[in-house]
Amino acid sequence: MSACEFVDGSDETSTENGEPISRIVRLRLLDSIGDVFPLFLEWLIIMVMIRAQIWRLAIVAISFHFFSDSFVVAQGYKTQVGFDKLRNEVGPTLANGSGITVGLVEANSGGAGTNTYFPNVSQPEFALKTFVDESNLNPRNTSVHSTLTGQFFFGSSTSMSPGVTNIRVYDADNFVGVKQALGAAGTNPVATSFSVVNHSYIGTISAGFPTSLAVEANARLDYTITRDNFTSAVALNNGVGSLPAIYGQSYNSIVVGRSDGLHSFGLTNLGVAGRTKPDIVAPSGTTSGATPIVSSAATLLHSAANDFGMTNARNSEAMKAIIMAGASKDPFPTWSNTTTQPLDSKFGAGEVNVYNSYKILQAGESNGVITIPVANSNLKGWDYGPSIDPTTPMYWNINVGQTVTEASILLDWNAKYQDGSGNFNSTLSLANMDLKLFDSTTSFLGTEIVSSRSLVDNIEHIYLRNLNAGLYTIQVSSTANSAFGLAWNFTAVPEPSSIALLGVCSLFLLMRAPAAKKSLVRLLSNRCVRGDFFGSVSPILDVPQQVSHVACGDLSLDPFGHERSS
Repeated sequence: MSACEFVDGSDETSTENGEPISRIVRLRLLDSIGDVFPLFLEWLIIMVMIRAQIWRLAIVAISFHFFSDSFVVAQGYKTQVGFDKLRNEVGPTLANGSGITVGLVEANSGGAGTNTYFPNVSQPEFALKTFVDESNLNPRNTSVHSTLTGQFFFGSSTSMSPGVTNIRVYDADNFVGVKQALGAAGTNPVATSFSVVNHSYIGTISAGFPTSLAVEANARLDYTITRDNFTSAVALNNGVGSLPAIYGQSYNSIVVGRSDGLHSFGLTNLGVAGRTKPDIVAPSGTTSGATPIVSSAATLLHSAANDFGMTNARNSEAMKAIIMAGASKDPFPTWSNTTTQPLDSKFGAGEVNVYNSYKILQAGESNGVITIPVANSNLKGWDYGPSIDPTTPMYWNINVGQTVTEASILLDWNAKYQDGSGNFNSTLSLANMDLKLFDSTTSFLGTEIVSSRSLVDNIEHIYLRNLNAGLYTIQVSSTANSAFGLAWNFTAVPEPSSIALLGVCSLFLLMRAPAAKKSLVRLLSNRCVRGDFFGSVSPILDVPQQVSHVACGDLSLDPFGHERSS
């Protein structure tokens, strides 16, 4: 039996015992539209169309608004995540994703059996790009959601990685259930051929099926990430609520939330409970929009690693560390972590910042040693460690010549689900690694300043402000042999950043599961959503499908937009 019933999953997709995937796991997308009031007439028409069940025309009307705003939106987020600064500084030689193959996994946004998951390849932003349908379902239809996600992931003008030309596309139902061989004991997930993959959908287990299927789905993705060595970005839900069961609680992916904090967050309750999610956030009015921003940044960095000849940086552990160590805390005055909780409970490591991560990457790899370091590492840098002796810590010395405004250090390692032959095994194997920072100015390891020692996470993170000049030592230790990624960013000169979140109203179009006959639409007021520009262009179905009404603040609407008491 398999654990993936996605919204309106293909009738052709089934588990090993013939059970349709679409009856087991629900995948959802959320379409978010901007500013209702200036466009009141437009939305009124759309609501009338929906009430009359003219679904396709309503989606076309929504899509028109999405595309009309996409160019302006793109320019705003690029400034916020440091891309414009990086492009202005590096110039035309900046890596652009060229040579990097990416994966786009999309939930079916049409009716049962429509297989509406493929991007509209005729869009100008996709010119000269090759799309391979890895799911190869028939019939196949184009999806507005998939098209928009693709634009922000690898579009020629909207994304940060316009040089991408090779895209592998999957129906999420097919990817989770069939390609990942969910429920098929003794079968390995199908091999992948991408370096970065984006999952802008939410998966949950349907009533009547065991949650162990979600645990297995996460384990299989974690196994595939380690085996095939790629970067995976997955979306959380929009609004408050529990963490998504499928992929939102995986170990080895980068789990993405929103910079405005309006996403599910907190501690995992599947597998090993108590791990903090999200890992990182991005400036978007929906998690569907935030996720391809992170994926695009990762693609640029993979491309840059190729340009720099830094093969080790492309290992999944190292790239995740580089991305998360570069995340900015500036937009979040209340950001905090503890010795045992390495990430902020709502904003993770902070807001993705491709400028910071690029500088960490560019500074080069600095290999840790098991004795007193002879040479000092740069203020920014990274290391990929293929192994670590559980009896002997590793060290890196950082000589700080002046007070630094902030110091960010991040360590991560992969959860392992494999047997001695390298095949998938559902039993978790996870090292317990610790990260410490010492003041070695007077003597090596003279004074421990701070440590990160979570007992459950596969991430450790140290973040300090206003660190005095001196010689500092990073120490990494582990209870078991494991590959790891380590990255650090000591900022000696203030690098101002800004965040401009605009309040928007959003219209969310939810696609229901195959058994449902009608779509659920909810209209949210400014009381409910405080997002940013991306709220008008990024669709993700991140809200439960099979519900009779939705509530937000003091506004509650039935499936046809009628206000009702909460």
